[in-house]
Amino acid sequence: MKSNKNLVVIDSNFILLPFQFKIDYFDEIRLKIEGNLRFIIYQQILNELESKRKRDPRATNFKRFLESGLLYLEKNKQKYNIGILEYIKKENETTDDFILRMLKNLKLENQNIYLATNDSELRKKAKIIKINTIFLRQKKYLSIDRA
Repeated sequence: MKSNKNLVVIDSNFILLPFQFKIDYFDEIRLKIEGNLRFIIYQQILNELESKRKRDPRATNFKRFLESGLLYLEKNKQKYNIGILEYIKKENETTDDFILRMLKNLKLENQNIYLATNDSELRKKAKIIKINTIFLRQKKYLSIDRA
């Protein structure tokens, strides 16, 4: 039997939102989705952000947003039931393919899966597999697109 818990998978670009656009996305999502809510961040996403930081040492804005975003995560971990799952992508898999595979697996056990991302291509692919998406609209509002 499927659980009626709401699961929200956070993509890398959402981690940068709090200080990039002054949005408390955990609180915003909490206000928009009723019922039990659990946030999931895959270790793969954190690894990807860390790699990007190392690849471009001169990207000071990115570094600042990332450090602030990670601090925001740490500060809110208990309050918002945020789980960091140790899964990482397969050798021949893109991060997007990895996320889509994880979403499909979650959907087998849960009815209400959301992907929080601003990546329009990833949102389209998620919609194809009937996953709800949460994204930033007009740089200040979170919107939910139900599949």
